[in-house]
Amino acid sequence: MRAMRTGLLAVVLATAGVAMGAREAQACGGCFAPPGAAQVVTDHRMVLALSSTQTTLWDQFQYSGNPEEFSWILPIRYTDTTRVELASDDFLTLVSNVGVAALLQPTPPPYPADCMFPYPTGGAADAAVDASAAFDSGVTVLRQEVVGPYAVSILRGSSSTGLRTWLTMNGYTIPTALDPVIDHYLGLSMDFVALRLRAGKGLNRMSPVRVTVDGYQPRLPLRMIAAGVADHVGLSLTVFANARIEAMNFPNLEFTDDDFTYDWNSPPDFTRLFVSTFDTRNRAMGGRLWLTESSMDQNATSLMFLAQRLPRRTPFEADGGMATATPESDVALAFMGLGANARMTRLRADLPASALDRDLDLAASDRGTRDRFYRFGRELNRPAVSMCPWRSDGGTVDVAVSSDLGAPTSDAAIRDGGASDASTAPTPAESSGGASCSAQVGHAGNDRGALWVAGLALASLVRVARRRRAR
Repeated sequence: MRAMRTGLLAVVLATAGVAMGAREAQACGGCFAPPGAAQVVTDHRMVLALSSTQTTLWDQFQYSGNPEEFSWILPIRYTDTTRVELASDDFLTLVSNVGVAALLQPTPPPYPADCMFPYPTGGAADAAVDASAAFDSGVTVLRQEVVGPYAVSILRGSSSTGLRTWLTMNGYTIPTALDPVIDHYLGLSMDFVALRLRAGKGLNRMSPVRVTVDGYQPRLPLRMIAAGVADHVGLSLTVFANARIEAMNFPNLEFTDDDFTYDWNSPPDFTRLFVSTFDTRNRAMGGRLWLTESSMDQNATSLMFLAQRLPRRTPFEADGGMATATPESDVALAFMGLGANARMTRLRADLPASALDRDLDLAASDRGTRDRFYRFGRELNRPAVSMCPWRSDGGTVDVAVSSDLGAPTSDAAIRDGGASDASTAPTPAESSGGASCSAQVGHAGNDRGALWVAGLALASLVRVARRRRAR
């Protein structure tokens, strides 16, 4: 079991009783991943936007325990334009559902219309606090500010001992095991964002944060995670860039349809099947695999349309004012410097502590697109007949069906989560490969209802034909 989960670019440091992880998707009223989605709620979710002008990290975490024991440390290259802000946690849910891998049912059932979902607005309350204590044990305080429920300090130091002393004196929980890691980043002339919960700000749900720095910075400091990981950490990383992004110093892999088999005698749980297939490949690669689940072109207008469809929630109070960050503002920031279109790549990893011995170097790849929808390359024990739910005497009859009814009607209909109507123009959600915010219902009930309606229609046609012959 994981004693603690941490973000990719940061280390979350706390004593026993503090657990980190992704927020589970809410049931109806919440945004659902598409049917068959391989969504792992225990993975820690992050979004990274890379452009030539700036880099932004979104990180999401939650905790239970004493708020005074929560700390989050991020190595950065600081400039005066560095920004630390609250973000909308449902932006991460939206992006995750747009890019998550999904296995398609061999014979897809009809899907209901989109299920709208509310979201909390995030926001930044950047009220400055005292930054006069500029030097302490060789530490320069570059900036101190309040960001919602968090106290934020951006620090520059000359030694790990001095930094740890300053952080400990200012309410951060920093283990001595982190000293060699801090020394490593000090040797790279890195600065540090230090974030902790302010006194009296105990929360049931942690607000995600976003950190924006200058320039294209595709190296993610994995070493920082090791100090807070017991055995391994599951990671889900979505990257916005001008090309497909892959790991350069870890093994990469992309699944094909032939990796998945559907047994009609024992229908699989799609998430478990996808994850078990990943786990098998990951073990063969020493636990160091970065899997590309999807890599698709996204349009800023289409993703903004999806964000704007989200129902409004009542904003929460932050330091006496209303929180300001919204999914729309996060979408706009994700495309900043990339233009109207970007490639969105979703990566998955489950790294043991031993694999956190190096930073993750990301770079552009020429492999092309990878759609998030996977079909089963093989089927076993496909039935030759299907049970028809209606008969003239009120009973049921067996109706033979073709053994090749496996192809979905259209990707657009599946993506949209609505009815398959080829005459309907695609919405912006469809054209972007957007989120399927739809409720998944029992397949048998829908099939039975559709056949019942078809039976009534057929019986009506028969009666009309008989009347005409009688005339």
